[in-house]
Amino acid sequence: MSKTLGNLVLFTLLLAACDYKPRNQGKVLYERNCQSCHMESGQGLGRLLPPVANADYVLEHRAELACIIRHGISGPIQVNGVTYEGEMEGNRQLTDVEINNLVHFILVDLNKQKEHFVINEVRNQLEKCSSTR
Repeated sequence: MSKTLGNLVLFTLLLAACDYKPRNQGKVLYERNCQSCHMESGQGLGRLLPPVANADYVLEHRAELACIIRHGISGPIQVNGVTYEGEMEGNRQLTDVEINNLVHFILVDLNKQKEHFVINEVRNQLEKCSSTR
């Protein structure tokens, strides 16, 4: 095999390994930042920690998700008929793009929604909530 062909094969393999789809990046971000509390499948932890999968709260508060992720939230909140009193710290280290991909994963994969955020929607949400904090 020629050196050029070998480099092309190597490049193709590296490109395939780098998955830039928002849902896949969102899944990794979820695993790193959310899974320890909301559990592997987003089911929450009984009456201690609310679910983010199949969660009416997520769908009803779609316009606040980016702000909740960035700045956190404190209870009481009601999710699927259960009241939760805890507090979730924000993830201020996440970029706008990371929050977009995380919300994409939560909406599409964990809540079976067809509509997802676009980056401008996330940035608008974050601008609004940053100006009120």
